[in-house]
Amino acid sequence: MDLKKPLSYDEQEQKLLDHGVIPCSEIQPFLQHVNYYRLTGYTLHLRKDSHSSELNSRIDFSEIYNLYTFDYELRSLLRKYLEIIEIYCKTQISNSFALEKCTGAPYDQHYNENNYYDKKGYQHVMETFNRERGYYSENLIVKHHNNKYSGKMPLWAMVELMSFSNVSKLYNAMYSSSQQLIANRFGIGRTTLSNHLHCMSVLRNKCSHCARLINSNFNPPAKLSPRFLQRNPTVNNSSLFAYLIVLKWRLPNEDLKVKFKSELLKLIEENESPITLSLIGFPANYKNIL
Repeated sequence: MDLKKPLSYDEQEQKLLDHGVIPCSEIQPFLQHVNYYRLTGYTLHLRKDSHSSELNSRIDFSEIYNLYTFDYELRSLLRKYLEIIEIYCKTQISNSFALEKCTGAPYDQHYNENNYYDKKGYQHVMETFNRERGYYSENLIVKHHNNKYSGKMPLWAMVELMSFSNVSKLYNAMYSSSQQLIANRFGIGRTTLSNHLHCMSVLRNKCSHCARLINSNFNPPAKLSPRFLQRNPTVNNSSLFAYLIVLKWRLPNEDLKVKFKSELLKLIEENESPITLSLIGFPANYKNIL
């Protein structure tokens, strides 16, 4: 089967009009900055069915534009707090595991695969790390440890070069006893921390790569406590809302949690409508839940 024919900006605009977007002067300039394929992701909920690009009814371009802008602003907000979580998690994981395992010279026991339950998982983490380190060949951390320690690094230096996803996989490769020592620092169980690390790395990657957040399912489902779900049965743990709850929980102090909630509520209130709330999995009583 042939791929779709490339379209000029005029043709892209006409295609939007044919599908039900009301003509306006802003469409084509916008398409020159945001490609058609990305933009149409914000019309999925407006289509007649999943097999058609035709919209249920004629709509103003501003409706699509406003959703796109809201999604952009939401990603920008989340990136700020995800960075705090990533740095905090890297700090706690590396410090706990190093103190547990690296108890005697040469203090490189984090390189010993016998200190990991999932040997293949650990090997995969190290293969990925070696590629990541290659990206930073001019980094002062890399140069210093290449020159002085034949390339070996303490774990707290390694995690500075690791992606959040790879740190999450490193945690999952550890023995359960090591995982629980780390999880104790967060005040939760080891399997919950494993899930939350995975969820936050997924959300971080989506935000970093400009992926659409609204009208998206999130995998893995967020691990929320049975007590929380019993009190809040309307929360879908595969929704963006569930991931934002995890994000708030994993912030390292109460001041940050209050600040995050305030900034998130402000953004939601500025863009609030029934359709916007449903597209991000927010229940009607989201303010009370957050």
